[in-house]
Amino acid sequence: MCANKFPLVQPLDKIRPEDVELHGGKATNIARLNLARFCVPRGFSISSHNFIRMRNDIPEVNKILDRLDEVDDFEEILTLTEALQTLVSSYQIPEDMKSEISREFQRLQEQHIGSVWGYAVRSSASVEDRGDISFAGQANSYLCVKEISNIFDAVKQVWKSVFSPSATIYLKTKDVSMHQAKMAVVVQEMIPAIVSGVMFTVNVVNNNANEMLINTTWGLGEPLVSGKIVPDTFILSREPLEVMQKEMGTKEITSIVLSSEDDAKTGTHATPRENRERYSLEDHEISRVAHLGLDIEKQMGAPQDIEWCIRSDDEIVILQSRPITTLRIP
Repeated sequence: MCANKFPLVQPLDKIRPEDVELHGGKATNIARLNLARFCVPRGFSISSHNFIRMRNDIPEVNKILDRLDEVDDFEEILTLTEALQTLVSSYQIPEDMKSEISREFQRLQEQHIGSVWGYAVRSSASVEDRGDISFAGQANSYLCVKEISNIFDAVKQVWKSVFSPSATIYLKTKDVSMHQAKMAVVVQEMIPAIVSGVMFTVNVVNNNANEMLINTTWGLGEPLVSGKIVPDTFILSREPLEVMQKEMGTKEITSIVLSSEDDAKTGTHATPRENRERYSLEDHEISRVAHLGLDIEKQMGAPQDIEWCIRSDDEIVILQSRPITTLRIP
């Protein structure tokens, strides 16, 4: 335990919405959906106390953060962020922290019969997935992580990414002090998706609150969210809930999980022509995904940007959900 009260590591099913400062926006949103019985990947959160402890264990880090709050010169920002990342890379995770992470990781492995695919290690910042700040895409994620030593390495890499030049500049444009960026880390089971997608429960392209927007592709969602492919696009009316427009994307590449007894990793290949030339969702599946999106919006109390996938057993799994920060309704 740390601070006499808060655990260093917490299973997702024990996290509550009020824990956002401890576990960040991503983890608390996933935990909230889990509590409401939506299907989400099992996992745990390494709380932001560990990140703060790392900062305090390296006095030079807080001095550099003070300077970053003052400076606007781009070249100096690059120099300072590089120094921060070097300091984090050299940090030795304390044994009690390692022990807590290892214990929860072992528990997750025992619960998760599909560990052959490894685990996803993702950022969950205290300033992430808020109604006014997204922070989406600013911190790194690591997929198919199998061994505990690699989990430790991935945690440090996620911490480092908070101090990247792009993340630093983003926070400065939002007038957020670098000291406010407290990073929790989520470890979750990998889902070997058949189809992945992003759904906006309102149409963010034309700022239409009466429409929904869904983008989909075959396999894992990384090529979609990183903009490497042209996905299938579906626009739906909300009332009544029905498809208004379809546009077939080229879906040039497909990302999948490659696994063996000793290793797991993601790989990409050219999408077969028969998949490029057909929609990745059938009409009844579009309806299922859209209804689920509206249910999540109701649960979360605001329009949502939702990442999801479909498993081989046809179950829709919610990977993350965050409030839409870009909607501008006249």
